[in-house]
Amino acid sequence: MGQHFPHIVFFSVLLFACVIAAGCFGLLTTEGPLTKYALSSHTRSDQTSRFTPVPTETTVVVTPFETPVITTTPTEDPFLYHPLRVIPQAGDALNYRTFSFGYRTDEYTVKVPVNVSIYRAANISGNKQMIEDPAMESFYHDLSKEIRSLRYKGGKTLSDDEYLEMVTSFVQQIPYDNTTSGAPRYPVEVIFDQKGDCDEKSILLAGLLSRDGYDIGLLIFPSLKHATAGIRIHLTTSNPSFKVFSDNTRDYVYIETTTTRLIGFYPEEYENAPRPVVVPVGNGTIGYGKINYVMKIFYDTKTLLTNIRTLEERGGPNHVLQQWDYDAYVSYVNTYNLVMSTNDRVAAMEAIRESELPHHSACMSCN
Repeated sequence: MGQHFPHIVFFSVLLFACVIAAGCFGLLTTEGPLTKYALSSHTRSDQTSRFTPVPTETTVVVTPFETPVITTTPTEDPFLYHPLRVIPQAGDALNYRTFSFGYRTDEYTVKVPVNVSIYRAANISGNKQMIEDPAMESFYHDLSKEIRSLRYKGGKTLSDDEYLEMVTSFVQQIPYDNTTSGAPRYPVEVIFDQKGDCDEKSILLAGLLSRDGYDIGLLIFPSLKHATAGIRIHLTTSNPSFKVFSDNTRDYVYIETTTTRLIGFYPEEYENAPRPVVVPVGNGTIGYGKINYVMKIFYDTKTLLTNIRTLEERGGPNHVLQQWDYDAYVSYVNTYNLVMSTNDRVAAMEAIRESELPHHSACMSCN
């Protein structure tokens, strides 16, 4: 506990990439009978390359019979970060925001105190990048205290893996919103406004988990206009059967923050996505130990989707199936939709076990 964000350079890299990305494409799309998750993105009109020369105001001074002399007055670098100036005002008080979210079979409610003075300073800031700011420390202290108390709900203690999943569920279930204009929201704004986009929610999650000792990183995909979080895993093979994102030193798996999803699951388009920018956050050492469990679910989910598409082809243009195929089809669809909308790996595995998948009732080899 008590972990802090890395030095300024790491978040400078992060938000430079996020400014270029200027969007979030994190939701899995499907075809056929499955619920379609809409892709969302936002673009910013103030995109500027970090390596563009500092803009200047130019004045031309002309004297008779002489070559014009050009003088310049440098203007401020738009990427220069200004620490937040928190100026308390008369009447400022703590403002509370209440969040309800589910994890496993439990429903959680957390009431988060927000310092209005810190929120105001963040809200009026013109910063074009999100980096560590001293003003966020007191905010994270208050937020982390409330989240940590949920670890011991009902007289039971969540393990490190379960606590990671629970905190992830909390952030995932904060409403997704990609209408931010200008500078991205600070974590305190995400909580106060009770909404955020991909990079904003990912920074919030990374800030929370890094302070609880987790080896968390930020995965930035400029070409796909998406930024998300990643949790470190320890591979037992050099050729894993699932997607791993590495900074050449540490390996991370994908955490979707825009919607409820199992840790390690990633959209299909990320299977062959260009290598992301990986930004480790903090100095934590705790990784995710359930990755093999989750990847078994991931593999079964792909099989479910294959079987669904096979049965759709079998039904032909009239969508007519024999009763046994239809029963299997309904089972596959319901199971797939449940697995793709939960962060409960136990419930996901149980749903797969209870589906028609193990019984081969659809007789995929009977063509």
